[in-house]
Parts: sequence; C-alpha cells; structure tokens
Amino acid sequence: MKTNTTGPTMKILYGPPGTGKTWRASREAVLAVDPSGYAKALKQADPDAAIGRLHTSLVADGRILWITFHPSYSYEDFVEGYRPVVDDSGQLAYRVVDGPFKTLCLRARFETDLQIGEQLKDASGRPAGVVVDKDAGGWIVRVTPNRADEVASSIDKYVPRYVVNRILEKGFPAQIFSIPGKTILKLADYGIDPTDSDVPPPTGSETATKRQGSVIRKIIAARTGMFSSSDISNSSHVGSVVRRLAELKKKGPAAGSPVVIVLDEINRAEPSRVFGELLTLLEADKRQGMPDEKRILLPYSKTLFTVPANVSVIGTMNTVDRSLTALDFAMRRRFEFELVTADSGLVPDNHDGVDVRSLLDRINTRVSMLLGNGREFGHSFLMERTLAAVQEAHGWGAAPDGKLRSLAHVLRSSIMPTLAEYFHDDLSKIRAIAGEARSESGSIISLFDRPPSDPQFLARLPDEYEYSELKSGTFSQWWDPASPDWDSDRFREFASALAAGN
Repeated sequence: MKTNTTGPTMKILYGPPGTGKTWRASREAVLAVDPSGYAKALKQADPDAAIGRLHTSLVADGRILWITFHPSYSYEDFVEGYRPVVDDSGQLAYRVVDGPFKTLCLRARFETDLQIGEQLKDASGRPAGVVVDKDAGGWIVRVTPNRADEVASSIDKYVPRYVVNRILEKGFPAQIFSIPGKTILKLADYGIDPTDSDVPPPTGSETATKRQGSVIRKIIAARTGMFSSSDISNSSHVGSVVRRLAELKKKGPAAGSPVVIVLDEINRAEPSRVFGELLTLLEADKRQGMPDEKRILLPYSKTLFTVPANVSVIGTMNTVDRSLTALDFAMRRRFEFELVTADSGLVPDNHDGVDVRSLLDRINTRVSMLLGNGREFGHSFLMERTLAAVQEAHGWGAAPDGKLRSLAHVLRSSIMPTLAEYFHDDLSKIRAIAGEARSESGSIISLFDRPPSDPQFLARLPDEYEYSELKSGTFSQWWDPASPDWDSDRFREFASALAAGN
C-alpha cells in the first residue's frame, strides 16, 4: 500500500468474497489516518497485531468510522434526515438528525477531541463525569447520580456528536443544559436576545430582559430543533462535554485530524442515492479550503455544507453477486479501484495429508476457465485459522481426523453451494470442477449419489428427452463429516486427487 500524499484516500477494494477486502480496508484506513503510526507498526515483531491495535485506537478516537451499506440504506441514514421525537406536549414530532457521514465531517474540522479518561467539569469547576469511551458518533460519559435513591453508583450516558456540534455551531453556552425551571433568569446569559421574535412577552414577575427558566428551555428547544425542554433540563452531562470542547476551540483554529469512513459492501445500497448532492463534494479540488471549493445547501437542515479535505472514503465491493447495485460512472470516477484477489499462499499446503493450497488453485483455475476472472474463491475460506475454527466449533478438535472433517465441512457447506449459484445448478459443470476426481488406482470418486434406476420409467420417456445421471444433485453421505458414514480415508484420497488435477 502506498501513502497518498496528494489528498484524501478515495478507494474501493473490489473482488470476489473471501479475498480479505474488509481486512485490507482496515489497513488502508489506518494508513490514511495515521501513516507514521502505520509505518512504525510495520516494524514491530507482529505487524498485523500492531496495526490491529492502532486501528482499534483510531476507531475509539472517532477518526475511523465503519458503515455497512444495505439495500434500504438511504441519504437520510447517511447524511441527515428527520427522526421522530416526543415534544413538550407529548406529541410525536420530527427533528433533523445528522447521519454518520456529516458527523464525521464535523469531527474532521477539529484537531482536538475529548480523550478517554478525561475528567469533565460543571460551571462551578466540580467533577461532572468521566469520558469512558468514544467513537465517531459520540462519547460515553460516566456520571455519579445526585439522588440518594439511585441504585447504581454510576451511570453511563451517551452524548452524540451531532448534538454537541449543533450547539457549538449555534453558539449556545453550556449552561443551557442546567436551567432551573422556576427561577427568573437573564435571557442574555443563555445566548438569547430579548428582542428576538420567538421570545414571548413577559408575564408575572418576568421582565423585558428576564424570563422563567422553563420559558428559556422551550426557546432553546425550538431553536436547536433537537430537544424538548425536559431533555435539556436532564442533560448536564451533555453540557459538560460542550463546555470542554468550547474551551478546546478557543485555543485557536487547527487543520483538523484526518478521518476515514469505511463503507463495507458499498454496492449493496445505491451509492449515488445515498450520497446525493454530496457526490460533487467528494472530488478533492471541491473540498473545503481548495481553490474550487463548493458548498451545497442541505435539504433538511437548510444549512450550507462542504466536505473537509482530510476526509477519506474507503469502500469494499463484492463483484460476484450480480444482483447488487452497479456503481454509475459519476461515482466510479471519484474513486480509485483496486482488485483484491485470492492469495493461495495463505492456505496450508499440508492439511492432514491434503495440499489445500493446490486444491484452492485448482478450483479457482477451473472456475476462471468457465466464467472468467472475478468469480474465484477467496483464501479466507480455507485458511488455517478458518479450518481450525470450524474444527473446534463442531467438536472435532480431539478427533484424529478432525482436520479432514473441517475441510470437508467447508467444501460441503460453502464451496459447493457457491458453485451451484455460479452455474445455476448445472451439475455437469459442478461435477467437472470439484465434484469428481480420479484416484491413483484409476477409480472415479464422486461427491454425488447416483440416481435411482427405473428402466420402465426411462422407457416411457419421449425420445427427445435427454436423461443423464449428471442431473443427480444429492451429496453422498460418505463425505459428510457429521454422518456415521463418514469415510476420512476416502475423502483424503478424493481431495488429494482433486488438488493434483486428476
């Protein structure tokens, strides 16, 4: 992998299933976010483990965000959209909520962020909670209940980033989350101009510049478009986060930390529909701060938005399932595409006497000859750790033929059904690829049962009907690792003959 020094990483890793696209995407994400840390990890005794730890840390820091697309995933899920809430009158209402991509873009604009273990404080400087975890979507703050009847000694509360970002953008002070309901308070202390049109006339003991706390709550709830007044009165933990981030912002502007969103199975949704008008902003020269910077008006929040230059997008794409959405050319030209192929070198060459590496190569070569490239089986189907996990999961760990059983299970439950999908249950092709092999003695070993013989029935068929024993698609029991008829020696002989191309 090469470090992209000219701009954000925009890459889609594509290929058949099992080739390690998701694994590669996690490495690409680390490289895009922290290239120096990636280079140091490569020098460790166990580079994969070191990169894995760095990836976990960057996910926790909110700089790597994983999203899995699916057929019903939409723009409203990804960028922003209306979500139902209950308002002060108990009625169902809808508020605009930021999606993960917009939230990540807001995260990218700030160099500083709350750290795990950071002690938050209230307006008086007293402890208000501890940040115990975080991700691209927000922070988990552990607070101590202030009521004696609380059962738990501490409570973990989630603070969404989009909530905090909205408050900071609108310039509201952190004390809006600790407004006493019946006290008369100055409007100006909560960022409200007494002459604003949404401020109701004073009543009772209120004055032109002061209102009761419950009135101020309702004004702020309406302006934020996210809260009911009761939500604000019970959200001091949100206020502590807002207060700390406001302090960090005062230290001065910063370039912002690189961030990455990883879109797993990007073609399972309709990417052009999910990105919408943001498709224009994905181009490097139209990002924030670039010479040809573009800003668009978001349809729900009615705010101008641009994508920071340090936001990378990495996707994974399955090329086998043709029912999945194809990427249009507008989407394609914004990404670099990299084919991820099977690496048989990661497969064992001696698995209880079977050269599984040659077995995988043999099957893939035959599939490619009939279907072309892109339909091969990935190495993850037959890696040592995969086979070992199957062996343990089925209780074959102590069995003397446990390794052969695990190999037979993968062949029976994963590879053969996939071949049936590839060739639309054309058993002649399935048998030719992986269903039959000739042993050293010259006999044919088949994974399929012979169909029952019925000469009288066959005689009654019309002459133009072509009958073939190849139409039998029933697996034989002798190679079922969970069957009492399991024959390990015969299966070893079959697998070895198939690997040799016999």
